[in-house]
Amino acid sequence: MLNPWFGRYKRGISLKQTEVAGAPAYLLSPGAVKESAVVIHGYGGNKEEVVGLGMAVAGAGYRVYLPDLPGHGMHPRQLAENVVRDFVAALKTYGFKAAVGHSLGGRVAMVLGVKPLCLLSLPLAARFEGRKSDLLRVLRARRVRESKPFGGLAEVLAALTDPWPDPPVLLFYAFQDLPTCLEAAAKGRQGGWETRAVKTAGHLDIVSAPEVLTAVKSYLEKERAVCR
Repeated sequence: MLNPWFGRYKRGISLKQTEVAGAPAYLLSPGAVKESAVVIHGYGGNKEEVVGLGMAVAGAGYRVYLPDLPGHGMHPRQLAENVVRDFVAALKTYGFKAAVGHSLGGRVAMVLGVKPLCLLSLPLAARFEGRKSDLLRVLRARRVRESKPFGGLAEVLAALTDPWPDPPVLLFYAFQDLPTCLEAAAKGRQGGWETRAVKTAGHLDIVSAPEVLTAVKSYLEKERAVCR
């Protein structure tokens, strides 16, 4: 099911199924634009969940690719370190001019070396406090194809050790997000990133929060103007 925010920016924006970096993907095209961006969903999610976010990015003037992460959605391979490394290497060949990522997808977006960069509920490490039932509900491990619940997630997060990018970076986090995401926000803030707390959403629905979609679109428009 497509994100309900699909309709907000869909005028003049086409959506079609395609493939990027070996992953099933959607491509959002707002007319005759040349610059491309990538929007990467989070752990336990799929490309359908970030169509609304992708529409906001397309509204800023980009052709937008929305791939399924390994182990998620229709991707044919499981979530594992070597698979994600191959996925990242392939994404780097596309020459994206902007990147947006949620949760695990944010960590992947970080290592692409792309600016402008927007991140949502970014995890610092694979350390998740709380009852197992709550973690399964929030992180949705049952929807992920990996060696064991959270096994692929821990493996990939431990492997993505590239230095955190210098500012400008825009990071959103839920006011009551996972502790690891709050720690990541604090680290980003110390590094000069712009960080914004979202009180109207949690770790999962932050990708469709109206204030986030509006802010992402505005930020990308501003950064594109600076780069020209």
